[in-house]
Amino acid sequence: MNVSSLFNVNGSIGYGAYETPDYPTANNFIKHLDYLNIDRSLVWHIEARDLNPTSGNKRLLKEISEANVQERLYPAFVITPACYFEYGTVAFLRESLASDRVKALRIMPSISRFPIRQIERLLFELAEFSPVVLWDCGAFPDENDVRDIAYLAQKMPQINFALTQKMWPDFGSILDLMWRCTNVYIDISWLHMRDTIELLADEFGVERILFGIGGKAHYGAAIAMLAHAQITGEQRELISHGNIERLLKLPPLTGKLTEKCGNKLNKPLWNKFQNGEPLNEVNIIDAHGHDGPHPLGWIHRECTIGGIVRQMDRLGINNLILSGSSALFGDSLEGNLKLEEKAQPYKDKIAGYLAFNPRYAGKISPFFDDFFKRDFFIGFKLLPSYWKIPVTDSGYSPVWEYANSHHLPILLHTWDDRYNSPAMLTEIVKQYPDAIFLLGHSGGGTTGRLEAEKLVQDNDNVYLEFCGTFTTPVPFEDSAEKVGWDKVVFGSDTNAHSISWELGRYLSMPVPDDVLLPGLAENILNVMAAANGEFHPDAPSIPITIL
Repeated sequence: MNVSSLFNVNGSIGYGAYETPDYPTANNFIKHLDYLNIDRSLVWHIEARDLNPTSGNKRLLKEISEANVQERLYPAFVITPACYFEYGTVAFLRESLASDRVKALRIMPSISRFPIRQIERLLFELAEFSPVVLWDCGAFPDENDVRDIAYLAQKMPQINFALTQKMWPDFGSILDLMWRCTNVYIDISWLHMRDTIELLADEFGVERILFGIGGKAHYGAAIAMLAHAQITGEQRELISHGNIERLLKLPPLTGKLTEKCGNKLNKPLWNKFQNGEPLNEVNIIDAHGHDGPHPLGWIHRECTIGGIVRQMDRLGINNLILSGSSALFGDSLEGNLKLEEKAQPYKDKIAGYLAFNPRYAGKISPFFDDFFKRDFFIGFKLLPSYWKIPVTDSGYSPVWEYANSHHLPILLHTWDDRYNSPAMLTEIVKQYPDAIFLLGHSGGGTTGRLEAEKLVQDNDNVYLEFCGTFTTPVPFEDSAEKVGWDKVVFGSDTNAHSISWELGRYLSMPVPDDVLLPGLAENILNVMAAANGEFHPDAPSIPITIL
């Protein structure tokens, strides 16, 4: 990315109780920052969250000092309401903030088990130092916590509050909070939703957007999204480092601090993409998309297929295979016909999955031949979790049977739940060996990922699909090594997800480009070839344009 520096607000080190650490030591974290070319970072210690804030905060200072990385890592002290009552802790916090070395505090109420409003008494003792208070709000913030942040932000305007690690659920509450309180900021670490940087910039100004990375398995996702955001270079500089430097009262860097160890890998695609350039020299097929509008709390200002195509062109995406929201969340027959009609002007770019809801099986099944003998639909799309119909339900039989007879791919939403956990497909994929099963999100969380790996390893007709796989700390490249990179298909989940966020995450994995390339196009082409030959014997190898 063509910015002078990157300053991450969302770092952590140390061992804890609830997960295997991404970065056990400060030096481990520095190596990751070097790989991503990130100069500086706020950082907190996991011991301060999982054991005791004071002991963890003191350990943080000690480890930063011993590693001699004070110019790279800036402490963010974890606090809880209990700190107010612990002997000596308020004095230690005041002394640390007064020293000007510690400029940020971090709260994690969901794990530390307190309602945010209870932190008021402690913050009152620290407010004179104008610290930045980072709230690790996670995917599903409690609505009462959102209101408590609003209460505190309005009562203590000298404190700036930054929301970290927020993704799409209940994002409307966050927008409302930022509208009400001008001293509330947000980092981009988990903001994987399409055009979210642009939305925040238009609504609140770029001055309230901070740069942050997610877990280690996210790699360069946030970097890529920022690099390709439709904003000016000056605005990009503010988000990448300027805003947090202003809040922490730190001068900008005069030179780079990273070793750029990522350049040691053969990754010209990532190097180009993170600089905001399109990837026009390689074939990229996005195998997981939707048209709009989106239900269930997603916030988008524009949801047309034309808008998606313009985004594809800016990024260098040649083709997209999508399913229709009207078919997934309404009448399947009518919705699929509607999608086919809307996509006609973009047939050189867009192909479709036929959405099949078992509730409408009798209505749509008789028209399978008609749909697939035309040149738009290439497979099926299923959303069992959303429909609350388990994937083992007999209502899906028409899809299994038809896909098996015609060698069609089936893109399934998979997650570790009771509706479409990958293990639930164990007998189905064996019973229908000529159908191709694309496991959307590769099983979702950690349990689902492990089930997905086993299903792919045991069956030649099952593939991992990439988008949304950031929801587990298990590195995707580890899963791909287990199943083979020839069993990986890239997808972004646009129009909901940001293609640049997902593609950046894929390209920035510490794997050479030549290993990643088959997942970008070749693998999905191989999946589609057999079916195309049957339905369109005189057509090219697949029904979408290949560059």
